[in-house]
Amino acid sequence: MTGREDLLLGFRLAVGGGRGSIVRLVLGAVGIGLAVAILLTGASAGTITENRDQRAFASYVQSKPIPGVAPLAYLPATTDFRGQAISLVHLRPTGPNSPIPPGVDRLPAPGEVFLSPKLDELVAADTSGLLRPRLPGNPVGVIAAETMLNPNDLVAYVGSGTLQSGPMVYGFGAERGYDDMVEKGVLALLLIGLFVLLTPVFIFIGTISRLGGATRDRRLAALRLAGSSAGQLRRITAAESLVGAAAGLVTGAALFLLFRGAVTNFQVFRFGLYPKDLTPAWPLVVLIVLLVPALTVVTAWFAQRHTIVEPLGVVRESAPPKRRLWWRLLPVVAGLALVLPDFGVASELGRAALIAGVVLLMLGIPALLPWLLDRVVSRIKGGSPSFQLAIRRLRTDSGTPSRVVAGLCVVLAGAIGLQSLMAGQVAAQDKYQDTTDGRTMVYAEGPVADKAVAAVRAVPGSADVQSVRSLFVTTNPADALAALAVADCPTIEASTGVTGCRDGDVFTESVSLHKGQSVTLTDDTKREQPWTVPATPRPFGGKPSGITQLLAVRVFVTPSAMAGTDLSGASVTVSLRDGTGNPDFVELVRNSVAPLGWEATVAAYNEKRITDEARMFGDARNILLGGALFVLLLAGVSLLVLAQEQVRERRRALGALSATGVPVRVILRSLVWQNGIPLLLGMVIATATGIGIAAVGRRMFWDAVYIDWTAVGVLAAAAIVMVLLVTASTLPFVRSAAKAESLRTE
Repeated sequence: MTGREDLLLGFRLAVGGGRGSIVRLVLGAVGIGLAVAILLTGASAGTITENRDQRAFASYVQSKPIPGVAPLAYLPATTDFRGQAISLVHLRPTGPNSPIPPGVDRLPAPGEVFLSPKLDELVAADTSGLLRPRLPGNPVGVIAAETMLNPNDLVAYVGSGTLQSGPMVYGFGAERGYDDMVEKGVLALLLIGLFVLLTPVFIFIGTISRLGGATRDRRLAALRLAGSSAGQLRRITAAESLVGAAAGLVTGAALFLLFRGAVTNFQVFRFGLYPKDLTPAWPLVVLIVLLVPALTVVTAWFAQRHTIVEPLGVVRESAPPKRRLWWRLLPVVAGLALVLPDFGVASELGRAALIAGVVLLMLGIPALLPWLLDRVVSRIKGGSPSFQLAIRRLRTDSGTPSRVVAGLCVVLAGAIGLQSLMAGQVAAQDKYQDTTDGRTMVYAEGPVADKAVAAVRAVPGSADVQSVRSLFVTTNPADALAALAVADCPTIEASTGVTGCRDGDVFTESVSLHKGQSVTLTDDTKREQPWTVPATPRPFGGKPSGITQLLAVRVFVTPSAMAGTDLSGASVTVSLRDGTGNPDFVELVRNSVAPLGWEATVAAYNEKRITDEARMFGDARNILLGGALFVLLLAGVSLLVLAQEQVRERRRALGALSATGVPVRVILRSLVWQNGIPLLLGMVIATATGIGIAAVGRRMFWDAVYIDWTAVGVLAAAAIVMVLLVTASTLPFVRSAAKAESLRTE
């Protein structure tokens, strides 16, 4: 036959070999399709970065004066609505040619607001009536969606006629003038996470490509009997593999397009995507289209390297290959050489070295696991009959299960390490949030301080209201400024724990003051005024939470002690609790100070409100855990297919065991051990590697090593459950194979 006829025959065998061939083709298409969809998503990383950078560039402001351009007073502020952050950008033009932000065709007039599409939808869908009063103006238009950095951003451009503070903007479209190190650190972790999720994909493609190996070998033996040469058999094998690869490419493209259409519903901490962002670069698409079929063909050929197909049957080499250690240690040694030196994560070199080192360490897992598994099973003696059957099988063929488990362990190691880093940062943020003791905090500038206090006290359900006016005190020009707070006695006693406070008292902590001493007070407007200490200061120690710690207060002064001092420039901080259990209490507080505009802000550090950094790390942690569980599911599918295929290949061996009196339950338990031993060994290696990654990566954020044992437990439990489910699913096949009919030969 010609080469073309060999390929056509391989195609016919792949699709026309009966129900078994169709089942294998469908399973292979689904498995390869999932892998291709992941690869196409990873190939879109460059487009995602480029498009986001373009949108970010268009939104950043130019502060450098431009001749002939009337500047735009520009002051961003933030409010929250039920845990969702809303950005209110206050704008005031100073001339007819003041710059216009992207997405609108004119500047909003005083009393007008332009809303982003998602904020417009949120306002329309709000039936509580609590969000609309938060907007300082009437909505007059919608900002163009494509100009939002993220499709789910909640932004409002607010027109103002009185805005005085804030930077002056001369245009839009500039580079960001600073680097967000927290953001860069999280992106570095996500790049490692992307590798963690992509690496096993290639292993799973190779595993799925081995489906039907025993059946294929028997067909090839029949073709050899019909006169086919060894070269023709390789072409026929390649054609069969290419059919599954082509079906997988089509399936993967369809899955990718489905995800692309729904991508606007997904957001990872500060980042969201538009469908056009998820566009893989065409060179990478070509590479995937060529790489996946090539990998399936090479894997199919590689699987036959120890198999001799002859006209009268198939002969497999029984001696397992001898695995050498030296080259398997190379990625581990190279990874340690990159991660142990502290190059500093603030530099591109430091981040690149850290990412490359962690990647090499995880590459060491699939390299070392087969060698370790061989050494472990070769030294195990005794045990139950099912255990001995599993050990015997692993001694003769440990490569196949170790390949699947190796890919899974890369995911486990990366997930454990990254989850620990994320969880440690979330814990650090939670510790900061606990300093407010679950109270709602209101901050207002000096000119509106009295209005803010009155508005907060008028909110229904307000309880335990504490307010302080903030100044800074210095004893002489050489001393550092210390925070001074003016508050009544109940607030001072509640915040510091002192007793016997009387109006006119002064309290200090770590600041040397004495009665009659002249000092200088400075308010938020940088205005200075003299003040004479009217009483002998009493010492105090701040409580673990409350205003004292939040504002780092070192001097407390009662109102009478400030007689004759102008407090109009002193900002106010109000702390209060909800006394009624109203779930929307915080929203009522925000609405009470909303008329004060940018001069008043509200923060509620409780279970319903977290900082942007905590949300960033928490969302990244969830997306990585979800991705790890998804790849774990993909590994389970591979193990399931592999286990069922092994049962088919060993039908006669299982039938012989059953005929000699071995119960089916013993055979099933041997399959549990056969899948479980490599998995348990791999989990030990993955946990150790993950803890090492957390120990090295901690320097990006904090000093202590934080191990997320919850994530370790969840992933380990999921892996164990997966092995049990895979084994249970093979029960019908084992029962069928254990019948005496399985001893028949063709």
